[in-house]
Amino acid sequence: MINSRPIDVAGRFVGVAVSHATGWRFRAVDPVVDDLDGATFPTPAEAARVARLVAARTQDWAQPPGTASTH
Repeated sequence: MINSRPIDVAGRFVGVAVSHATGWRFRAVDPVVDDLDGATFPTPAEAARVARLVAARTQDWAQPPGTASTH
């Protein structure tokens, strides 16, 4: 049976962790975490932790859509 867990960062849905033979595979649905698409993690919690780190490196992540800084 395939299991999946939604992954969100600060209330923003960024991807899903899908179970497979060797752990959990991350599938990105938000471009901010595209670098993680296809990565394998031991748990969904670890996938979420890494997704938070990747999202945090994006300058405009904390700003609501449509309010990005222009400098």
